Amino acid sequence: MKRFFYFLSFCFISNFISLNAQNSETYKLPGETLKAQAEKILYKKTPQEDMYLYLLRPVNKTTKNLPAIVYFTGGGWIEGNVEGQIPNPAWFRDQGIIGICADYRVKKRHGTSPLECIEDAKSAIRYVREHAKELGVDPNKIIAAGGSAGGHIAACTFLDGGEAATENKKISSKPNALVLHNPVLGEGFGNDFFSVHPEFSPILHVKKGWPPTVFSNGTKDNTTPYASAVKFQKLMKDAGNSCMLITVEDAGHSCDWPVSNPNFLPTMNQMWNFLIKQKIVSQL
Repeated sequence: MKRFFYFLSFCFISNFISLNAQNSETYKLPGETLKAQAEKILYKKTPQEDMYLYLLRPVNKTTKNLPAIVYFTGGGWIEGNVEGQIPNPAWFRDQGIIGICADYRVKKRHGTSPLECIEDAKSAIRYVREHAKELGVDPNKIIAAGGSAGGHIAACTFLDGGEAATENKKISSKPNALVLHNPVLGEGFGNDFFSVHPEFSPILHVKKGWPPTVFSNGTKDNTTPYASAVKFQKLMKDAGNSCMLITVEDAGHSCDWPVSNPNFLPTMNQMWNFLIKQKIVSQL
C-alpha cells in the first residue's frame, strides 16, 4: 500500500513539474495552438474583414492590471498571419505580462496598402487602451511590437496621422514603449512607399518624446539595413530618447526569428531587461 501511495505521489509531482515546465515555455507551442488557446477579441470592423486581437494571459492569475505587449506580424505589408507571430507575445506572456497578437489588413488577403496596415495598428493600440480595465491591462504600460513591416507599423502607432475618420482620437494610440525586430524604418525596403508618404517614415520623424525603444538588427540584413538601424539609434539618443539597438552579428533579415533561431532567446532576454530598466515591466 505504501509503495502504491509513493507511486501516486511521484506521478502527481512529476505531472506538476511537467505542467509548470510547459506553462513557463508556452512560446514553444505551435502558432496554430497558441492562436486557438487565445482570447479572440473583435477590435475593428473593416470593409474587407473583421479584425481581431488574440490575447494570451499569464498562467498565474492576478487581479491587478498588467502591462501588455501588442505584436504585429511581418510580411512586407503584403502577407503575414497571427500564427506566424504569436509565439513572440506568448514568450512575453510567459514572463508574466499580457501578450497580444493583432491581425491587420494586408495586400495578399485584403487588397490593401501600407496605409491600411498603419490605420489598423493604431486602432489596435487604441482599442487596448480604451478597454484596458475590462482586459486587465495597465493603460500606461502598453507596448507596441513587431518584426520587419510589423515593426514599422508598431513604430507608426507613435507618429501623428493615419487614423480612420471614425476613430476616437480622444484615446491615444501612442504606446508607452516599442519592441521592434529588424524593423522597416524608412530606408531600404519600402522606399517606393516612403517617397510618396514620408510622413510614415520613422527615421525622418525622430524627436524628443519618443517612447523607450529597443530593437534588433542583423549586421548582414539587406532588407532593413544595419547602417539605418545605427543611424536611427543615434538620432533617438541625440534627441534625448531612451533607445537600445541589439546588434546580431552576421545575421540577415529575421535576425532573431523563429523561436528555433539561436538568437531568439538572447535577444528577447535583452529586450525584457530593457523594459525592466524603463519600469515598463517588473521582474518575476
